[in-house]
Amino acid sequence: MKEKLLFFSVKHPLLLILLLAIVLRLLAVVFTGGNYSFNYYHIPESWLANPWIVYSSRLLFGAFSLLIITLSYRITKIIADKTTALEIALLLSCYWAAPYLSVHTVPSVLSMPFLLYGTLLIVKQNNLLSSNEIEKFHRTTFLIAGFCLGLGFAVNHVSFIYYLGILIALFILKNWKGAVMTLIGYITAVVVTQSVIDLIIYHRPFVEMTALISHIGDYFSVNKDIMIANVLFTGAILLVLFIIPLSLMLLFGFCRSYRKYLLMFLPAALSIVYSLFAYLNNIDFVLTIIPIYLIVGYVGWKEFYKNSAFWSRNKWLVLACYILFALINTVLLVGSYFYF
Repeated sequence: MKEKLLFFSVKHPLLLILLLAIVLRLLAVVFTGGNYSFNYYHIPESWLANPWIVYSSRLLFGAFSLLIITLSYRITKIIADKTTALEIALLLSCYWAAPYLSVHTVPSVLSMPFLLYGTLLIVKQNNLLSSNEIEKFHRTTFLIAGFCLGLGFAVNHVSFIYYLGILIALFILKNWKGAVMTLIGYITAVVVTQSVIDLIIYHRPFVEMTALISHIGDYFSVNKDIMIANVLFTGAILLVLFIIPLSLMLLFGFCRSYRKYLLMFLPAALSIVYSLFAYLNNIDFVLTIIPIYLIVGYVGWKEFYKNSAFWSRNKWLVLACYILFALINTVLLVGSYFYF
């Protein structure tokens, strides 16, 4: 039995990680409390009181969240190696808050698969173009990527900041055609979804868009006290969510990768900066970019670690940090099933 399990883990490591993620999310379906984070989707109150609908929705959202793991794995594999990609997948599977967030209707989490798939297409295409592996520009790929990013906006309006970062990055990299095609795809997705969904809910199109534009000022603040509070709160999120000392490694790796991984760094960084000026729900801006932040930060840290003379001489210290993170993460993971 042990030999079969070992062979399976070597032959299909990603599948084994996904099986672990499924088990953790099934436990979250049963043991975590709460129905929905907030009624962002105008769900009828009678539905919220039906336990069968609640548990069924948790199963559905949990299954959908597995795409976050597989897409993050594919993105990491493009910019790094298979081992690093598997480590990212494992962290996203076992991360202490992941099961709870995955089975509840948190808009920033539900938008992640759309944002990640759009990012995957753009990063893959841009890497192929820059390395001259393909000669012809694929308009359709960027169009589909923009459409997926637009679907992310339909699920969570906050993700517009994420797309804006990708658009700016494409212009900085002088990929004008890619920027234009993603913009067309994005606008198409937003127009289609906002008109169809609002027609179903309100019987007229663009109600949500109109409300968003008319109240856009409510999302910004230049108040000094609020900005200070946002800086402290956002910093606490980035440090506490990923647990010190790993969070410090990720922050360092993320900051040093701004040039090499601009297409992923800029949307994440822009979302973090915007959270400092957000009047409400600034945690949503940070949650939206967790997978991309993790990928860029971890890959950047590993690249630094491999080339650092200090860390090469003190590998035990890195191992100790990883073990400490694993222990704290396990305690928080178990606790999330009883206290969330």
